[in-house]
Amino acid sequence: MTNTSERNAKGAVRKPAAKPATGGEIRLPERFTILNRLVTRDMNRNTGAPTFSRYSKDDIAKYLADPYRYEKQLRKAVVYIYGASPHFRRLIQYFSGLSDLCYVVSPHKTDPKTASAKSVNRNYRKTLNAMAAMNVRTQFPRILTVCLREDVFYGTMWVSNDSITIQQLPSDYCAITTIEGNVPNVTFDFSYFDSRQKNLEFYPAEFTKKYKLYREDRTNKRWQELDCPTSFAVKCNNDIMDYALPPFAGILREVYDLEDYKQLKMSKTALENYAILVMTLGMSEDGSWRMDLEKAKEFWGNLDSVLPEEVGSVLSPMKIDKISFEKANTGDTDTIAKAEQNLFTAAGVSSLLFNNQKASSNALLLSIKADQAITYGIVKSIEDAVNRFIQAQSYGKNFRVTFLDCSPFNRKELAEQYLKACQYGLPFISMYAATQGISQSEMDCLSFLENEVLDLTSRFKPLQSSSTQSSGGKDEGGAPQKEPDELSDSGEQSREDGDDW
Repeated sequence: MTNTSERNAKGAVRKPAAKPATGGEIRLPERFTILNRLVTRDMNRNTGAPTFSRYSKDDIAKYLADPYRYEKQLRKAVVYIYGASPHFRRLIQYFSGLSDLCYVVSPHKTDPKTASAKSVNRNYRKTLNAMAAMNVRTQFPRILTVCLREDVFYGTMWVSNDSITIQQLPSDYCAITTIEGNVPNVTFDFSYFDSRQKNLEFYPAEFTKKYKLYREDRTNKRWQELDCPTSFAVKCNNDIMDYALPPFAGILREVYDLEDYKQLKMSKTALENYAILVMTLGMSEDGSWRMDLEKAKEFWGNLDSVLPEEVGSVLSPMKIDKISFEKANTGDTDTIAKAEQNLFTAAGVSSLLFNNQKASSNALLLSIKADQAITYGIVKSIEDAVNRFIQAQSYGKNFRVTFLDCSPFNRKELAEQYLKACQYGLPFISMYAATQGISQSEMDCLSFLENEVLDLTSRFKPLQSSSTQSSGGKDEGGAPQKEPDELSDSGEQSREDGDDW
């Protein structure tokens, strides 16, 4: 493992073919000076394929009993369930969607009295360009999904003139051994390339260099720490650093229970479709058959030949009757619906979020806020990794990126708070714009386009509203309709019944 100080002094400075617009000296392979793209595999030389295994409920119980020993198996089981179970996948996607990943860039460690406005503005623009190059809204949701599914995302950055692409590293060959700048560093097992040497070209040049060191000393150089800040790890359960523990591994057994109940219901439904017809061969008072046995067999054969596959027949001296396997207890509860409810309850979320039949809007909003806190904790870890990269560049050492606790469920509430703060003169304009999905660079460009280029402010008249015209229409009277989260339980019931509230 390379020493951090030595790495920063000797190995962190690379010689790119061209200095990128984002600033700083960062790694840039030669082919990226022409083609700004990330190659992940060569299909003409693709000899490997992923393997999948279906894990039993007993396997899951064994892995959960010793998560440190079975870290890899538990991770693979979670990935398998993520693809096989729509309930589990929707749960992960629900949590990953609880953040808009909106952010603001603000000065950091800057004295307003002595700072040069020209210098601050120049570095501020470079920082905004670097954040735009990261494509936060498209790349970071993948980090959230991996963390919520597997607990840890291991990544490295490809940095070019106008793009910063984050490449996910194979989790089975990564570990966390050090934390630098409040961000976990990635230690990589270079034996990964023993059977995949052709894949080295799909990784940054650092991997080729350190793989050569590993081949010279396979004992002491097998695990080597990757250079920061371009390589980083984001962990969901950051209170357990020794091993990865998927956040929702505890509900895997409930997922299997749900599948078992579905199989039982299918078997039960199929069994209910079967029936038996019994043909009676009557007897007289003296105990003799009323019909010749051979003749009765002929009639029974004719009946059996026209019956569907699900219906059987039998010849008996008893009277004709129908025997079916229909469920007798009509008051029995739906076990599948109950199993689904138990699944989401075990995950710590309200099942009403996914099957809203009798939900209270206030209870749902409070449940969502509690769930959002889990996702926001991961977002703050991503924020630390972003700031470590930005502040390592010459232009960004005095700037900081802050991700807001904003989601589709509280966007309106948060925007109203920022707007009210702006009305009292507080500097929250950028934060208000961020909650509306407009970054600071977009806000500046749109303002310049509309005011300076198109001069829209003088060409368009204000829209007519109650504040720009007198009241000449019909006045409905009464107070404005309340939002769902402002209603009491009785108010919700009145609105559902069709009463005005």
